Amino acid sequence: MSWLAPAVLALLHALYRLVLVFKSVFCWDKEPLPLTATRSKTPLHLALVLVPNPAVDEEVNEQYMLESVVQIAGWCKAAGIRRLSVYDREGILASSSLGLRRRLLPPSHAEEIEEDSPVECSIRYPLTPPPSDDADSRPLSPHSRPISPKLGVTTIRFPNNAPKSKSKTSANRVSTKRRRIPSNDEKAEEPPLTVHILSYQSGKPAVAAAARAFLDDAQRRQPNNINVSSALPSIQELNAILEGEHGFPSPDLMIVHQKPPVVQLHMPVQLGGFPPWQSRLTEIYCDPCPPTIRLWQESPLGNKASIEETEFRRALDEFASAEMRLGK
Repeated sequence: MSWLAPAVLALLHALYRLVLVFKSVFCWDKEPLPLTATRSKTPLHLALVLVPNPAVDEEVNEQYMLESVVQIAGWCKAAGIRRLSVYDREGILASSSLGLRRRLLPPSHAEEIEEDSPVECSIRYPLTPPPSDDADSRPLSPHSRPISPKLGVTTIRFPNNAPKSKSKTSANRVSTKRRRIPSNDEKAEEPPLTVHILSYQSGKPAVAAAARAFLDDAQRRQPNNINVSSALPSIQELNAILEGEHGFPSPDLMIVHQKPPVVQLHMPVQLGGFPPWQSRLTEIYCDPCPPTIRLWQESPLGNKASIEETEFRRALDEFASAEMRLGK
């Protein structure tokens, strides 16, 4: 009777695979709500994890990612989502950030926004107004400069729809960089959409860079007598760096998508090293019935950008029906 247990196990595996094949080929999901429909709740910050297909060329994967970001950005603006974070582990989008800007932004604003990226701009403007000539308002030590490690985040801000002249815009840009961050009651001045481009360097390496920056700052303050335990940052301090001006805040919803064609019937959900600090309370969505594995659609999807509006709307519906317990 030693053969009975392996036979039963093989039978269960065969039945499970038949169920996966049936669900993959015949997937009758109800039609999601329209893009502009009113939902019980809508994410303010959406994250998109794009997984390239190793079986195709890098140029094909890059084209797939660029087209997906352009489509998702348009859907986010239509659905009222104010922030979009796009992640790919290999940094394909980060290396193509200039081309992505030209696709997303109008020509009159593309060059302006390039200078505002904290990663690519070497000039760091303070959040507060510059010190006056009064000696009491000057910093007492050169060690009082803010800690701003490189977090590997490239930010693209969409311009407001209000028309402005070129000279007036450049003047406003300088003054805006020297003001404090606007409060919640000034949302009318916020850009309609902010896009963050992330890679693996935005995750664990960014956390290590922030911790190293705190340690270096403590070493500059006390070069001869440094206490490592006192130099360690608190959770609030580390969170202010990673989710601050040069980082990105925590997403409300994350969509994981792989470049077609998908070779397996049921792909495991893999985040590919997405920044763990910002994904503690994020709802994760992965299409349980991707159309890439349907037999009658297998051939034309090889060169097609796989992200579709139906999947995007279905993710919004799933988020609207999710129960947020926040770890409780």
